[in-house]
Amino acid sequence: MRWRGATMGLSVVAMMSMMPTARAAEEAWHGTDARQQVSAALLGPWKADIAASHYTDPPPRKALRFFSYTEGGKVLVSFMTLNARGQFSSGHWAAQVDGTPGIEYHSQGGAIPFNVVYFTKVDDDNYHLVVKRNGKVEITADYALSRDGRTLSYRYGETVVIYHRWDMME
Repeated sequence: MRWRGATMGLSVVAMMSMMPTARAAEEAWHGTDARQQVSAALLGPWKADIAASHYTDPPPRKALRFFSYTEGGKVLVSFMTLNARGQFSSGHWAAQVDGTPGIEYHSQGGAIPFNVVYFTKVDDDNYHLVVKRNGKVEITADYALSRDGRTLSYRYGETVVIYHRWDMME
């Protein structure tokens, strides 16, 4: 009986050597994904200019936002905020720019999906975002990138957050 288990284990190991393996980490991809559709100026780190922004709630002490790509040409947005009371929160979401639903994870929810986001490209400088929680619209927002690509405004309700390019040095 013991030998049968050992033989079976060796058979599994032998078969594994014939199975295809993932090559993603072996060779770098040098092309672009046709689904990458946001302006290159939007990509990268952004820091909120609290003094230039208008908040309906007490303004945060700091707010950061990062735009990049993830699998399938989806836009990946990560954010971090230090609120007025000194409490830290963070989250991220990934979505196509065609309004296809994407999942947002937030530090309040841990590993449980927190919101569903719908991200839509209006043009190269403008994007629309709808955020739903439990099927109810929580936020309808607009991102507008300045012509020079150095300022990003994020508007929802009466709140207007002004972000500037961040060199990550301060």
